[in-house]
Amino acid sequence: MATTIRLKRRGAKKAASFRIIVTDSREGTSGASIERLGLYNPRTQPSLVRINAARTLHWLNEGAQPTDTVRSLLRKTGVWKQFHDGVDPGSLETAIVEIGPPPGQRGTSQRPKPSAEAPPEPEPPAAEKAEPAEAAAEADAATDDAATEAEAAAPAEGATAEASDAGDEASDADAGDDD
Repeated sequence: MATTIRLKRRGAKKAASFRIIVTDSREGTSGASIERLGLYNPRTQPSLVRINAARTLHWLNEGAQPTDTVRSLLRKTGVWKQFHDGVDPGSLETAIVEIGPPPGQRGTSQRPKPSAEAPPEPEPPAAEKAEPAEAAAEADAATDDAATEAEAAAPAEGATAEASDAGDEASDADAGDDD
């Protein structure tokens, strides 16, 4: 049987983690896996890789072909070198090989680790609270002053226009007297 060791995506949207699985190469990406060999989480700093070395060596000896990414992970864990050196899977002291952050420090790189106590938000001093209120009051006063000046100027312009109309009528009356 033609088998492949590949990654199978797990996790939520934008929070991917992968299982390292053995599958029939003729099945495609949605085919059932034959065996689960480990996991790979690229979101931790550094990336977490946990592989069952004994079972991986068994499948490599049976002729399973790893994908490029899985081959890279096998090199990082040292399983690939064991395969090329001809190590017997039954003679391994530790069957599980793990690289990455130690347990308890496996936070993801995208989200900060929540702290036990949330620091209280500092309140702004009273002087800073008063400044926006004073600025708003000054702005209202300035608009009120401008409106008052505009109202005062409007009647004065009307009176000036009436006076000039009266002067024109007077000059027309003088011009009519000469006839």
